[in-house]
Amino acid sequence: MVPEDSPPFEMVLELPEHIDGPVELANGDKVDVGDSVQHPDYGIGKVYRIATYHDEYGVLLCVEFPGNQHKMLGLKLVKKFEPSNQKSPGGGSFNAT
Repeated sequence: MVPEDSPPFEMVLELPEHIDGPVELANGDKVDVGDSVQHPDYGIGKVYRIATYHDEYGVLLCVEFPGNQHKMLGLKLVKKFEPSNQKSPGGGSFNAT
């Protein structure tokens, strides 16, 4: 509980700006809402929003992964996943550079 004589404080919450896709990943692939992406730790998920806070993180992909995990990830942290071009979700190497 806050004492009555406490000075007031101000809290500013910034909401992200939603971006119309597609956007370009670090490797040149383009992704849009509805596309699948792969992350080395979270696996394969589906992009449901593209956003930015206009800060050092730049454009972020809002991705839903298995188990209802929702993550906001930078464009350098994922690669586009196209099932027809992949051997298996766990196969191959991942390079985020």
